[in-house]
Amino acid sequence: MFCKLTKYLKQRHRIPLTSVLCLIVLYASAQTILSSQRPMMAEVGQAPPPKTSQTPPPAAGTNKDGVRVITIINSNRLIHRNNFIPQVLKDSVIFLHDGAYLYCDSAYWNESENSFEAFGRVRMEQGDTLFLYGKYMHYDGNLKLVKVRREVVMEHIPQNVTLFTDSLNYDRMMNLGYYFDGGMLVDTLNELTSFWGQYEPNINMATFRDSVVLTNPQFKLYSDRLRYDTRIKTAYISTPTVIESDSGIIYTSNGWYNTDTEESLLLDQSTVVNKEGNRFLKGDSIFYYKAQGYGEVFGNMLLQDTVKKVILRGHYGYYDELNDFALATDSAFAIEYSQSDSLFIHADTLKLIGIADTVFHYKQEPLMPADSTSLLIKDSLANTIGIDSLALNAEIPTGEKTPVDSIAHIQLADSLPQLLPVAGDSLPALPPIPIDTTITMHRQIKAYYGVRFYRSDMQGICDSLQFDSKDSILHMYKDPVIWNTNRQLSGDTIDIHMNDSTINFMHVKRYSFSIEEKDSIHFNQLKSRSLKVYFEDKKVRRVLAEGNVETITYPEEKDKSLSKILNYLTSSYLDIYMENGAFTKLVAWPQPVGKTTPFHLLLDEQLRLSDFYWFDYLRPTDRHDIFRKTKKKAEDSRPQRSDVFKRQDDEEMEF
Repeated sequence: MFCKLTKYLKQRHRIPLTSVLCLIVLYASAQTILSSQRPMMAEVGQAPPPKTSQTPPPAAGTNKDGVRVITIINSNRLIHRNNFIPQVLKDSVIFLHDGAYLYCDSAYWNESENSFEAFGRVRMEQGDTLFLYGKYMHYDGNLKLVKVRREVVMEHIPQNVTLFTDSLNYDRMMNLGYYFDGGMLVDTLNELTSFWGQYEPNINMATFRDSVVLTNPQFKLYSDRLRYDTRIKTAYISTPTVIESDSGIIYTSNGWYNTDTEESLLLDQSTVVNKEGNRFLKGDSIFYYKAQGYGEVFGNMLLQDTVKKVILRGHYGYYDELNDFALATDSAFAIEYSQSDSLFIHADTLKLIGIADTVFHYKQEPLMPADSTSLLIKDSLANTIGIDSLALNAEIPTGEKTPVDSIAHIQLADSLPQLLPVAGDSLPALPPIPIDTTITMHRQIKAYYGVRFYRSDMQGICDSLQFDSKDSILHMYKDPVIWNTNRQLSGDTIDIHMNDSTINFMHVKRYSFSIEEKDSIHFNQLKSRSLKVYFEDKKVRRVLAEGNVETITYPEEKDKSLSKILNYLTSSYLDIYMENGAFTKLVAWPQPVGKTTPFHLLLDEQLRLSDFYWFDYLRPTDRHDIFRKTKKKAEDSRPQRSDVFKRQDDEEMEF
């Protein structure tokens, strides 16, 4: 029964072949219709089936991660060792990686790590600009890091730069090489050594740290940190640095120095010292042109000469060391400190000028007897005109024509007896012959416009001033005024003759006026065209007044009180002698006229001579007060005198 049922079922579900083919065709048609309807289905919110993506094959020379792999260009021998992953390459090994060729005698190539170790004559060439040599190299192709050891040389052809060291790492990604165990970089001009160094070929910049020394044919630079541009040969300074040369030393901690032109910018109160070590130049910013020998200073300029005992300061300065010239302006002042009491001078512009004097040393020839010198002179004369000395004594036969040369001989022979001394006489001494020279230096100090100076024993003002150390004369021009204790001295020009910074002699030229304050009302006064004051041991010894002399004096009692009388005197000349600052004798000539007036009979106009001005409000009170801006009161301004009157005064004084 079960067998029949089974046979029935089989016959019931039997499908003809033609029916199967029809079913396949219908299924394919349905799939085509569904594919055409997928965009529409997506619009109604039904998600499309996921798309399948395929990974593109790796590019040539790269691995599956896109990292460039090391390629072997050549190797005469390739060895595989058991239990040793790297492959051994020998004889003329050449690798290529990302545009760089690497050469060696033998190598271990680790293909899985994309690296190799090279031995023997190792060389890397990066284009035609960078070459790297050594005895050992490790190269990581993933990091593009080259490690070269033993007798390492790196050459950068465009800048003619060569780096020498024993251990160097070169990062090809960053395009820089660095050493860390001492090295040296050399270009066409300089040699730089340090313990640690780095060079970046793409920007031509080298960085050095720890015991940096830059050697140049003209100087040496010492620092602990330095950056150097190989293209423009400029060193950039950021730490305390010393630059030594035959012309002097530079101390700086910030700035730059062009080693080719020797131009530099020195910042942060750098110092330039001359070769003798006795002159110092400082400033906030110094533009220094060493080859030309001058510099410009901006901000807090200080120039000090320890030999001349002079300091020059200002906010702008110019210094020419070759011509020994210095200038300061903008709050400029000078300090002369050769004595225990320093002199402070301020003006709009101050100059220090060094002047060289050449002194000739002569050798005097001794006197010689006439007999021993006659032949000498005769020979020298003959040599001078190019003839034989024997011809000087030749005689010309009578009746024959005299040749031109013979005429010259006769003329010379005729004049010779006048040149030669008579027998028994001696020749005069020959002119001295210079055998040696000595160069001596003296200095000028010039101050222009608004001059004010202070010293504890002397203060003064004028329009311009000049001092020359050769003759030690201080010249004050245009309305100068000098104060000492309670005395004031003024005139058109004042010449002060110094000796070791002490005054020997003072000459007030034209419109001289000497005033001594006794109290706020009474003043001793001396007025003349010219006034000469002589000093001894820093005290007045003699006063000579010349031309139109007028005086007002107030005698004193023994207790230094005033005698209540006024003495008035006029004359052409007046000579006053003093001892230890006290009056001893007075001489007036040729026809002095004087009178004495008691105080109670004095009129106000009798207390002052004409052109009396008391300028105490202009007087510098200390060394800081020299910067105070001052101006004369309108009532204290002296009327302008023409040059004609000045010339007349000069002529009269000379007469």
